[in-house]
Amino acid sequence: MKIPNSKFQIPHLKLKILAFCLLFSVLPSFIFGAVLYLDPKEGEYGLKDHFGIKIRIDPEGECINTISVDLSFPNDTLIFEGADFGDSIVTIWVERPSSLDTKKINETGKISFSGGIPGGYCGRIPGDPGMTNVIGEIRFFIPSMIVGEVEEKIAEIKILNTSQVFLNDGRGTLARLTLQDSKIKILPTSGKGLNEWREKLLNDTTPPEPFEIQIQRDPAIFDGKYFIVFYTTDKETGVDYYMVKEGEREWKIAKSPYLLENQNLDEEIKVKAVDRAGNETIATFYPEKIKEKETVRPKKELHPKKIIQISIVLILIIVSVIVTAFLIRKKLQVRKKET
Repeated sequence: MKIPNSKFQIPHLKLKILAFCLLFSVLPSFIFGAVLYLDPKEGEYGLKDHFGIKIRIDPEGECINTISVDLSFPNDTLIFEGADFGDSIVTIWVERPSSLDTKKINETGKISFSGGIPGGYCGRIPGDPGMTNVIGEIRFFIPSMIVGEVEEKIAEIKILNTSQVFLNDGRGTLARLTLQDSKIKILPTSGKGLNEWREKLLNDTTPPEPFEIQIQRDPAIFDGKYFIVFYTTDKETGVDYYMVKEGEREWKIAKSPYLLENQNLDEEIKVKAVDRAGNETIATFYPEKIKEKETVRPKKELHPKKIIQISIVLILIIVSVIVTAFLIRKKLQVRKKET
């Protein structure tokens, strides 16, 4: 069946072949090493200070393509303010904290995020002066305390041993990890109180990049029902969350892929991407308008070689958006159950 407004029509067989090529073994072997570490390793701050901790990865000469990080912090001492993934090497996210998760994170003292890197990440390029190995940055605030009652204190931010990194070898090889935590010394005196994260949010007036809604259906996903796929980036403060609106229904918080309530594909569908500064970009799917255009659009004959070239490009795009994200999620779920 041809789906209106879907530019990325891929034969079912090709999708299955690509899924098989990207599929990782659910019983990976342990080999090689990687260093997952927090930066800075040590720090010193006062009361009412705001600071950030970056999560970095050193694959130590290997190439990786999937990262799952679990962190813990003392929620009786530190307050989680937000997360910045604008400069992350991860491009397809399965899970990451949004502003909607702030309350829960501060109640539990746990932060989790995971995603994939199509093509893999093989470490910093020799000669590169920048530290281009950032997975993300977590922002914290030290609340005020009664001076005199609290002595100097150490707050430890830890990478939990449930964190995982997979190699980009097509076999789902699970890298043996070396974890490096961060220790923050809290002084019982007032700090500078500077909030770089708030300044960054205030200065971010750029919305997420424009994107399109792709409608797909596959027997292996959602029991063969229609779903939509969407993805975009925001290089300022990062995409915070997505919302979907079908027809006259209310906006709903959503993740890609998203199962459509209306399987008739006869309603307008909107997807809103919101960055961490509150800037929005909305993509819209117009079923009727697309149908009208298809009835009057003249058919053009394409050379077979041109068709092959276009197919290859479309396949690469759709794999990055649909298959990779879905398989990463399934793989991580399997590994979590096994551990």
